[in-house]
Amino acid sequence: MTDRQSLGHGYAKDPWCVYFSGRKVQGALAMTFDVLSDNYAKDPWSVYFNGEKIEGASTKTFKTLSHGYGKDAWSVYFRGRKIQDASANTFEVLSDGYAKDSWHVFYLGQKVKDASTFSFKLLRS
Repeated sequence: MTDRQSLGHGYAKDPWCVYFSGRKVQGALAMTFDVLSDNYAKDPWSVYFNGEKIEGASTKTFKTLSHGYGKDAWSVYFRGRKIQDASANTFEVLSDGYAKDSWHVFYLGQKVKDASTFSFKLLRS
């Protein structure tokens, strides 16, 4: 018999440990572990994606956006990886993997070369 409780999005916990897809999440505090969306989660000290700690992410200000994107007060992340040159203050998720801030357009967390953030539009067929 197990005390393991499913938390959704691949996460589970027992009274002592947190697990992602059956493997222990190192350093996670089970008592206060909170599963967010898009496979993000956090406790009072760390933010996680797919059970891996996101170095430098702020637990106090971290929030998920959608489609794998998340941000804190200073940085933007795609599937747990920090997006270089993304502005957390002006970042917005568009759709179909696209996002933008005041200076850059991104696709799946990568900067789209030569795309203009002012004139960029998604085309629908």
